[in-house]
Amino acid sequence: MQYRQARQDEVQEVAQVCADAFEDYPYLSMIASNLKKPEQYQEFVLALQEMLVRLAIKMDSCLVAEQDGRIVAVAILQHQTVSMLNYLQNGATKLFRFISITKLFKYFNFVEESERHLEDSAEYDWYLMMLAVTPDFQRKGIGSRFLLEGVEPFVRSTGGRSLGLITNRDYNVPFYEKNGYKLCGYKVLTYEKHKLGNWPFVKSLEE
Repeated sequence: MQYRQARQDEVQEVAQVCADAFEDYPYLSMIASNLKKPEQYQEFVLALQEMLVRLAIKMDSCLVAEQDGRIVAVAILQHQTVSMLNYLQNGATKLFRFISITKLFKYFNFVEESERHLEDSAEYDWYLMMLAVTPDFQRKGIGSRFLLEGVEPFVRSTGGRSLGLITNRDYNVPFYEKNGYKLCGYKVLTYEKHKLGNWPFVKSLEE
């Protein structure tokens, strides 16, 4: 397994891995009914991931795990505040054909509320926004290897001393705990009619 930063010419390939891994994630699937055409949900998810990946690559914070020349896992990290302007400049406007500006901004505000829960619960200097493993490589230890051998060493190489993250699925909780992440609380968030669990984690990377 090789770990490296993603390149600009790989935006679509990397975004497809993220979209395939997170298509049924409640954090995304709950907004399907907000789309102008719910049947375009898969296209919307891919366009959203392309925006996130493009921005992360520009900020040198998108890592990939590669096996036999194939990208099988992706990590999107943040070390600095990302503004709405950053999103707009990197493809958010393309999302308006799927969803109204008002509903998209409402969703972004919800994402910020989830991240504030982590900020209020723990101190950290890098944030793991996304850890995606392509479906046919899941449950094979790829995620743990990528975290321990790729993501965490990268954060350390920048001088980072801690890594924070959030999961919204209860079955991910044991995964992060077994990899040394400390659960910092639990909260139920509400988005329209949807209830979503929010589990914040942090790990010290100081040796």
